[in-house]
Amino acid sequence: MTILPLKTALAAMLLSMGLAPSIVRADAIEDRVRQEMVRGDVPGVAVAIVRDGKPLRIEGFGFANIEHQVPVHADTLFKTGALGMQFTAAGVLLLAQEGKLDLDASVRRYLPELPKSWQPVNLRRMLNHTSGLPATPNGDFRVEYSDAQMLDIIAHEKLNFPAGTRWRFSYVDYVVLGQVMARVTGQPYARFLVDRVFAPLGMTRARGIDEMAIIANRSAGYERRDGHLRNAEWISAAANSTADGSLYLSALDYAAWAAAMNRQSLLAPSSWAAMGRPARLENGTLCHYGLGWYMDDKAWWHGGSWQGFQTFAIRYLKPELTVVVLANGEGADAEGLARDLAGLAEPALARQDAAPIPDTDPAMTAQGAALLDAVAANRVAAHDFADYAALDLKEMVAQYSGLLQGLGARKDLALFAKADQCGEPSWRYRAHYRDQVIELRLVKAANGRIGNLEIVPVSRWDAPL
Repeated sequence: MTILPLKTALAAMLLSMGLAPSIVRADAIEDRVRQEMVRGDVPGVAVAIVRDGKPLRIEGFGFANIEHQVPVHADTLFKTGALGMQFTAAGVLLLAQEGKLDLDASVRRYLPELPKSWQPVNLRRMLNHTSGLPATPNGDFRVEYSDAQMLDIIAHEKLNFPAGTRWRFSYVDYVVLGQVMARVTGQPYARFLVDRVFAPLGMTRARGIDEMAIIANRSAGYERRDGHLRNAEWISAAANSTADGSLYLSALDYAAWAAAMNRQSLLAPSSWAAMGRPARLENGTLCHYGLGWYMDDKAWWHGGSWQGFQTFAIRYLKPELTVVVLANGEGADAEGLARDLAGLAEPALARQDAAPIPDTDPAMTAQGAALLDAVAANRVAAHDFADYAALDLKEMVAQYSGLLQGLGARKDLALFAKADQCGEPSWRYRAHYRDQVIELRLVKAANGRIGNLEIVPVSRWDAPL
């Protein structure tokens, strides 16, 4: 593949869309990006800002590779993590409109070796995370599993809840969808996306992950350990080939995808409508997730985190503005940065700093504080949780425990928001630790138990919600 020099290629792209290259600079945007790089100890960032399908700015900052001091450019490739789920969803929708897949058919139609307990699990429920499938595959990331071996491992895990009765994010949903795509097309999911999604849209750099291949403009991912940046830990090719986001993508690629969404090209209008339709539970409750996207009436968004990379894309509907942030340091707040850049590009989208709200339920706050401390100690009571299979609960708590244990003692806890999630009450708390602020997100099921739990770092106490 021939790649023009970056400035030449970018200028040509802008001119072809009727835009002057001079508009690709905006000091406030660069200042905000570099501020986040310092705060999160992030080596490199690429951003694309696209309004009405036309790029306002596509640029790289910092280093794609620290050891060789290679700068980030607009065509630098980053691992997407779960940001890539939207492309898997597009591929499934493309196959559905061609009559090769039925979104409302059981996944067992395409993978009949799956257990009978999976019969109510259809492709649509996997796309919108209402399937009840496990959150993650219970395997070793360093083992080279075959597709059959990986599917067998997943099939032996217990489901969390009956399909269609609850929403919970699941990487396994998309891992299995990738195997469905491969079974139907005879191609690995990433190869299918390159041929049928990326190439037609001019996403000429996007591709599946292949650590052994020679790939131009590939960035390295960095994790922070013991106060120092380190290269991300090695994992197997099998673990880096699944459809939950095992892709390389550049800011230029995502700008082309944003233009395609604006034009509603590639997919039929009915498929785009399906992608943007919120999940509906069996009881009629709507959830803020479509097919490969979180969403509300103002925007679609999704992020990813994988092997030292943090990514986030948001597509505002009115005004139509898309922002993507690709970062190669695990300390990046890609979501916060993307939303801030949107506010700089379009002042109507600027966010206000957050602050604690009056706490009218101190007993709930006390429960949240006790839960944080229990998770930090890696000791929670299973009966406090609803619709969690034992293995899923164990892995989730272990992950969050690892996050909290290095932060020192918790100093405080304050309520920042209370709302509704899929028809159930939800709370967002923030807590100070020695060098980090974390956010605790809780959803209570009808029986009073915890139906969903997230613990995530935030950049500062008053970071916008």
